[in-house]
Amino acid sequence: MADIAAIRSGLKTRLATSSTFVQVAATMPDTVSPPCAVIDLETATYHQAFGNGLELLTFQVTVIAQRFDTASNQALLDGLISGSGSVRALIEGDVTLGGACSTCQVSQMTNYGLLTANETDYIGANFQVEVYA
Repeated sequence: MADIAAIRSGLKTRLATSSTFVQVAATMPDTVSPPCAVIDLETATYHQAFGNGLELLTFQVTVIAQRFDTASNQALLDGLISGSGSVRALIEGDVTLGGACSTCQVSQMTNYGLLTANETDYIGANFQVEVYA
């Protein structure tokens, strides 16, 4: 059985290694402080191994940046999509998330552009993280 709280904590710890983020939240906070990352559990898929010994949890990491100074903030987002400071590199720097899971991977980035958080418009992107635990 997966320890979802430990996995969230592991994802938060990995993302917090970046100096880019002002805030990293394991759940949607009441107030966001961009640039930030917010972690949400999307799906749980059971019976991934014989004897129900493995679960696939899919998390969404939403990266949020300010909408003003769009060029600068899009450059910030671009740096989080690819390269050594990317969300992928940050998370996959420890694929066991401090021992909370068997392995994980960032499988895709989607929805690059305008997003709303707590009734305010920002720009951002969503990253799908597959966690096997």
